[in-house]
Amino acid sequence: MEHGAEDTTRARWEQRMAEKPVTPSTTPSGFDVAPLYTPEDVQSVDFETDIGYPGEFPFTRGIYPSMYRGRLWTFREYAGFGTAEDTNARYRSLLEQGMTGLSVALDLPTQIGFDSDDPTVWDEVGRVGVAIDSLADMERLFEGIPLDKVSTNFTINTTSAPILAMYMAVGEQQGVAPEQLRGTLQNDPLKEYIARGTWLFPVDAALRLTGDVMAFCAQEVPKFNPISVSGSHMQQAGATPVESVALAFVHALAYIDLLLERGLSIDDFAPRISWNLGVVGTDLFEEAARFRAARRLWARLVQERYQPKNPASCMLRFYAGSGGNTLTVEEPLNNIVRVAIEVMASALGGAQAVHACSYDEAYAIPTEEAQLIALRTQQIIGYEAGLTRTVDPLAGSYYVESLTNAAEQKMREIIDEVMHVGVSRAIETGLVQERIMRSALLEEQRMESGEKVVVGVNKFRQAEGAAPIELHRADPEAYKRQVERTERVRRERDAGRVEAALVQLAAAAQSGTNIMPAMVEAVKAYATIGEICKTLTNVFGLYTDPAVSVVSGKQSSGLQKIQARTDDPKIRILVAKPGLDGHDRGAKTMALMLRDAGMEVIYTGIRNSVDAIVQAAIQEDVDMIGLSVLSGAHVGLTEQMMARLREKGIDDMHVVVGGVIPEADIEPLKALGAAAVFPGGRPFEAIVAELRS
Repeated sequence: MEHGAEDTTRARWEQRMAEKPVTPSTTPSGFDVAPLYTPEDVQSVDFETDIGYPGEFPFTRGIYPSMYRGRLWTFREYAGFGTAEDTNARYRSLLEQGMTGLSVALDLPTQIGFDSDDPTVWDEVGRVGVAIDSLADMERLFEGIPLDKVSTNFTINTTSAPILAMYMAVGEQQGVAPEQLRGTLQNDPLKEYIARGTWLFPVDAALRLTGDVMAFCAQEVPKFNPISVSGSHMQQAGATPVESVALAFVHALAYIDLLLERGLSIDDFAPRISWNLGVVGTDLFEEAARFRAARRLWARLVQERYQPKNPASCMLRFYAGSGGNTLTVEEPLNNIVRVAIEVMASALGGAQAVHACSYDEAYAIPTEEAQLIALRTQQIIGYEAGLTRTVDPLAGSYYVESLTNAAEQKMREIIDEVMHVGVSRAIETGLVQERIMRSALLEEQRMESGEKVVVGVNKFRQAEGAAPIELHRADPEAYKRQVERTERVRRERDAGRVEAALVQLAAAAQSGTNIMPAMVEAVKAYATIGEICKTLTNVFGLYTDPAVSVVSGKQSSGLQKIQARTDDPKIRILVAKPGLDGHDRGAKTMALMLRDAGMEVIYTGIRNSVDAIVQAAIQEDVDMIGLSVLSGAHVGLTEQMMARLREKGIDDMHVVVGGVIPEADIEPLKALGAAAVFPGGRPFEAIVAELRS
């Protein structure tokens, strides 16, 4: 077509479009989307330098030349519950069904450094993952699973060092040398202080431990990824897809600089940095584009800053795990479709490993049937959908290449903004937390206005509700079995060897030498997670949450349906997160929404003990206590709360409970004394109306 004819055709199209204008549209990251993309939108794209070939710098199209034609991504299913025996049975079943890599979910006490028999954590043992107190548990977790045949991903941060040591010890028992072990530790503490909350040590100590693990693996466990820098958790906390990548890059640059200060070269460790970028949304094209942009930007950043000699140092190898926060309580079977889209986006974006959520994870950890459906979803897309027949099938799309460019540019802007302030300073001042919260509120506003449609939630919603589904129920005997094993380990081990190993561990922590050799010895002596972490906190101290709260001051939810009523008596409500769960997006949003509705709100942050909540409620003289619980421990924590109030002789404070709460638990919670229960998916305006009543 000649140029003049092309101009005429475009002019005619524009004229016809103008006759019936379309509404504006944006992606979840806020990029305006034009109704049509043409070659004019990618004029600045140079094929050789911006798109290029897979396996070649800047790796836009993938890090391997043949990508999925040579080998499919690793099929992982994030799993863990109850005791090591319970989880081992689930792993073996999934491996028999074609899962090609393990992804271990650890319970909150294990993640934060508490033993299962610690009286403060009993109701969270084995809830959101498997309980691992000592090497004895790790031995049972991998019984019958050859560690030279599988790779294992551990979503663990604060207690990464002892978990790695236990895995190495099990490998040694199986005759698998450290250099043969394959897998990944998350080991990304910085994001814990802004998005996840499973912190224990002060920031500098946490960074030191991360550096120790990375340096140790570079020498002793060379096929193991000692870190998986996570954008996924920041996205779950409310960051946009593009923000989550940029903030993860900021943290990774801090880890790299830390190791360079220790005298390592970039090529000593950078090839083993891995990533958990998540796929927390169903915008297929933006998700795929941001993965392509992330690969390209990371390659350019590493090249610009560090000039590595090994091309692998510039490669971004990532795991894409779909997140339960994108799933809905309403019409849960719809989640099967959502997860399928997320897996497709991961594959189109070139992920090296993928975890597919189960459709019931908006309620609880998955049942075996739901997890099998999630695995089958990956297999159908991998083997039947045709996505894997050619490398980067979206390359050259005017729309996708435009999104890729926009995502890379925005990521750079965010990185420059945070690096200008400094990583530690940005965390301490709440700059990053506030950015994430603003994005979370904007998404809520888009849902409220209907701009973002969630089928079955704010559009096409069934009046009678969804049909009930079978849910996983925690085994009430699992806690007892776990405590009995831990007590038995303490009785049967060599107490003198344990004591000597812990003394050696403390000395390593104090001296500044790499802590991992002493950690391996402590683990082999069957020291427990709790004993190890207590030893380290005696040296490093505990992290004190600065309580930088984005719900203070003039911050507003911006939700138009929530209106203050001047004729109502003022309700004072304390919003708190009891227990160990650090996911606070819902609690913060709820606190802001209640303030907008005219209530006086006191928000106490995360990881509150029941006693501390009761004390704060008395001190603030509140009318109501609102508990936000996402960890499955809502019944036990509510029971404790009501008992404490009775002990204090307080009978005029209402307790309301919200979070990830199955319908079957609503009446038991009310029987304990909860004045109201709000499971996920309840509209904000309905919550406000019920609280006012």
